[in-house]
Amino acid sequence: MKPQLSILLVAHNQAAYLPETLASLRAQTIGLDNLEVVLIDDASTDATGELIDAFSQECPFAKVKHVSFRNVGKTRNEALALATAPYLMFVDGDDILAPNACELLLKAVQEKPAELVVTALSRFRGALMPRRVEAAVFSPISVAVYWEELLRHQRYMGHLTGCLFSRRLFETLRFPEMVCYEDIFIAPDLLHQSPRILISRTPIYFYRQHVKSLSTALNDAKAKNMLRVLAKLKESVRNAYQQRLFESLCVKQCRILLDNVKDLSQDSRSGIRSLMEAIAPGTFLLSPRVRISRKILFVKNKKELQR
Repeated sequence: MKPQLSILLVAHNQAAYLPETLASLRAQTIGLDNLEVVLIDDASTDATGELIDAFSQECPFAKVKHVSFRNVGKTRNEALALATAPYLMFVDGDDILAPNACELLLKAVQEKPAELVVTALSRFRGALMPRRVEAAVFSPISVAVYWEELLRHQRYMGHLTGCLFSRRLFETLRFPEMVCYEDIFIAPDLLHQSPRILISRTPIYFYRQHVKSLSTALNDAKAKNMLRVLAKLKESVRNAYQQRLFESLCVKQCRILLDNVKDLSQDSRSGIRSLMEAIAPGTFLLSPRVRISRKILFVKNKKELQR
């Protein structure tokens, strides 16, 4: 019988951590023979390619490809093109799955059919030996409520990892060719096609945090990607409450760019200014739904952009 789940793993120069990731796939309680594993090596100069090739020999339904895109969005699209199972799960080459993560996700959609299953991420640094998750509750959530969770950007941030997707969602949808933030960029599109969503507050996916990761070692190119994401999220706002949530998120993300991008271009600075000018000061500052800390950041942003 063909696997019901495709694991889509893309990696670039992750030989230092990839053995732990692959070990967590090998340890899945449903067995490798019940998984289609799509492995994409994107222009690695370390042993990532060799590790992927070796692992593919253990997996009856493995698919391997070596590309030179140097672009995570394009690489994910390559993985999507190879996947054939009815459900998909994205795994990064330095993260770790709980031993029964795949089992829990498939069981969830068998009991409560859904196009999207979302779990909270557990962040870690250093070594980790994940244990079997004994109790995970998956509850239905409306598209509107989950969208508000994404705009709060705390427990659920539009991440792909730790989630289960119906492959139907990606029949026409593809990732933008971005080096980062490609996941949150397509989140609104995925939600609009996902009438049935399950959510769990129990982490089954462990996300490795790096001091200088792709998304934290910021530069102007990544700032432009973030501004594209914010513009995309803005288009999906439907009511006043979502508008306040978006504005609060926008203020925080623009502050991060202003504080951390040393080579911020005039174009990026202009993009930030446009986003801040679109926020009505009186409404934002007087809203009881906006935290004091975000109001302070808003004022700080405005003052800095006036210089």
